[in-house]
Amino acid sequence: MIKEMPERSMKILRRKRNWLLLAWPLGMAVYLSARFIPDAAEKVYAKGIFRVYALIMSHITGILPFSLAEILLILFALFLTGVTAAGIVHIIRTKDGRLPAVCGLLRDLLCITGIVFFWFMIGAGTNYYRYEFSRYCGLEIKKSTTEELYGLCTELAEKAGKARAEAVKESAAGAWANESFVSARSDRELAYEAKLAMEKLGLSYDVLQGWYPRPKAVFFSRFMSEFNITGVYFPWTVEANVNVDVPDYTIGVTLCHELSHLRGFMREDEANFIGYLACVNSDCSELEYSGYMLALVYAGNKLYADSPELYASIYSMYTEGMRADLKEHSKYWKQFEDTVLSEVGEKMNDTYLKANNQTDGTKSYGRMVDLLLAQYRAGLE
Repeated sequence: MIKEMPERSMKILRRKRNWLLLAWPLGMAVYLSARFIPDAAEKVYAKGIFRVYALIMSHITGILPFSLAEILLILFALFLTGVTAAGIVHIIRTKDGRLPAVCGLLRDLLCITGIVFFWFMIGAGTNYYRYEFSRYCGLEIKKSTTEELYGLCTELAEKAGKARAEAVKESAAGAWANESFVSARSDRELAYEAKLAMEKLGLSYDVLQGWYPRPKAVFFSRFMSEFNITGVYFPWTVEANVNVDVPDYTIGVTLCHELSHLRGFMREDEANFIGYLACVNSDCSELEYSGYMLALVYAGNKLYADSPELYASIYSMYTEGMRADLKEHSKYWKQFEDTVLSEVGEKMNDTYLKANNQTDGTKSYGRMVDLLLAQYRAGLE
């Protein structure tokens, strides 16, 4: 009787573990309902379940001054490796009935990945199928002319130059007019400015309203650069994680970009546009400059593709400081070009985006220009 007790206990535990396999069909049910029922994606998940989940989780993880996501990724990799290794050792040592041991390992891995998948769908996945942000900001997306694009670039170049001059004036201890911009703010101080900028933007757009945590500076930022990554939203902890090893002038808009994901806007073009809006409407000139430069780079690249001559005209408007910043940006990323890790990172990001309703993959970032042009046209009307 006594010997039977442990065996019974193990059977009960195995049965309970089998219930965790339901995470896969539950996750698929959530995915399918969000993908094929737009109202469900928007009203049930984005504005319902996700909103509550994100609010609670971000308050919990927001207490921590460091990125919990960074630690969990390392621990999860070790945990998954340990489970797999232990399972393989068990299979090797089992002399009789190895098939049950193999099935047990596969079941454990399916349980773990199923939970991760279901959690991802609640924390991010459903939001790829929600209504577009243009529906809330009232902008009409349509085909634009090269002349409109030129006008947009002209406006952005002028505003970027003014914002940079003001940012240099505010942080004179760390920046010079004709040299690459160096922020006088700490990573934590700039993150706080980004938080305030997003909260301020929420006053203009109901769908963005609410409390925001500080985005987190990633300790292994240099490692992120190796993979060509500037920021990551981690849905399992609802944290906005940002690479702070990059040139300073680019960090501000990335902070706001990642925070926009906390309101359920996962499409990269929309996150770019929301990050831009938050920056240029903020009370921080450093954020303003960061936002205008992001927009100018994307719009300028598109203008160059349409008309190199007109782009040259726009480039002549850049201040010496703006040119120094672009040169520093190019120099920084040059060291990571065509490496195995950068190509892997680019491929992973492209595949991830295509798997989540962004069929043009990493090119989706550039679709921010469509929103910028729609806003530009609205200002002319």
